Amino acid sequence: MKSLLRAAALMLFATRALAQDPTPVSIGWGAYPDVPQIAQAADKQLWAAEKLDVKIVPFASGRAGFEALIGGQLDYAVMAEFPAVAGVMRNLKFSVVAVLSQYRSFRVIAKGDQPLTDLKALAGKKIAMPLGTNVHYIIASALAAAGVQAELVNVPPPEMIPALARGDVDAIVPFPNAYPTAQRVLGAQYRELRLPGHASSFILAASEKASANPAQTRRVLAALLKGEELVHRDTAEAQATTARFVGPALPADAIKAAWGDYEFRIKLDPATLDVMVKEGQWLKARGLVKEGEPSTALYRRWIDAAPLQALDPSRVTLAP
Repeated sequence: MKSLLRAAALMLFATRALAQDPTPVSIGWGAYPDVPQIAQAADKQLWAAEKLDVKIVPFASGRAGFEALIGGQLDYAVMAEFPAVAGVMRNLKFSVVAVLSQYRSFRVIAKGDQPLTDLKALAGKKIAMPLGTNVHYIIASALAAAGVQAELVNVPPPEMIPALARGDVDAIVPFPNAYPTAQRVLGAQYRELRLPGHASSFILAASEKASANPAQTRRVLAALLKGEELVHRDTAEAQATTARFVGPALPADAIKAAWGDYEFRIKLDPATLDVMVKEGQWLKARGLVKEGEPSTALYRRWIDAAPLQALDPSRVTLAP
């Protein structure tokens, strides 16, 4: 009898210990200032408070992180909404569980002695960007609205600034994390033109497996909501924490300079959904993605609002 009781006690102890072990979670994210909530969650042990053992896996781009997510190598991935737009059209297995932040200051960068005052100065010029990305969509839309025709050429992100410095292209439209490097390389010949009117959302996407575990997603979002509170409570500390977290890839002064171009608020809103539909229509019209028929109803099906709704209903303003 004693041996049976001892075995039962050991089994109960093991069960309780197992229940208290933190859940391993992997999140793909690059060395960017886009989502300082993640840096806060890591730095202030907010993951641990939610019984999560989070591993941040670095990726050079949101698209690369998204591919890893779809391939089952990640539980969650942070990226601009654009890869998800194409993913929905291709009927890939994932869900969008939150918008973490928004950025509103994309730029065309040129090299020269004269100011870059408007898009008309780019007429007939060769402009480099990674084709099929959100910056491609942004510059193509801006040029069309201004009635300007230019030659858009595909150049990978690491090669854009060298191409501009050599004079191979007349201008580039890089991702925001490249702006400080471009300014440093071009020096006194750095010229930029901001492209108003487009906000890119940095979203948290869940893998097929993670999408089936809403309780886990709630815990991930709960830590990020606490991180967001810290971001707004002390801006200087949040910037310093983000700088420590991303490391030398992005200097502290660059993070501070870019901070005001972001809105750091976790939400799910109609504006982001509208942008996704427009981007999907743009991809379809140009044959960049042949599958799917972009519509509000289509993209809404890929947004899982339930975990964020359970934590803070005021942050979800989407129709059911």
